[in-house]
Amino acid sequence: MSNVVGERFQITIDKKVREELGIRPGDQAVEIVEGGRMVVYFMPKPHRDSLMGVLHRPGMEPVTDWGAVRERAWDMRAAEIMEVLEEDSRRHQEQAGAEDDSAHE
Repeated sequence: MSNVVGERFQITIDKKVREELGIRPGDQAVEIVEGGRMVVYFMPKPHRDSLMGVLHRPGMEPVTDWGAVRERAWDMRAAEIMEVLEEDSRRHQEQAGAEDDSAHE
């Protein structure tokens, strides 16, 4: 696996090495010298690829109305909060009722 250095001091990275390291066009190659040898580190380029499909599950319909999804999430969270507040209110009312009963005895 050797390559010839071109006139512009470029080399080609062998396909097997590219695949093993996951090197893609646009990645940044950082070269340093260690012990008289060149070591190359590859940094992936920033991407603008959509991550929208990472949560997809087989049989799921694709999301087309993100506003509705956001609204449904807010409604569900509001319902959770209201449930906690109502339970807290009931608990306080029961405690107040128990205190009133013990005060009348």
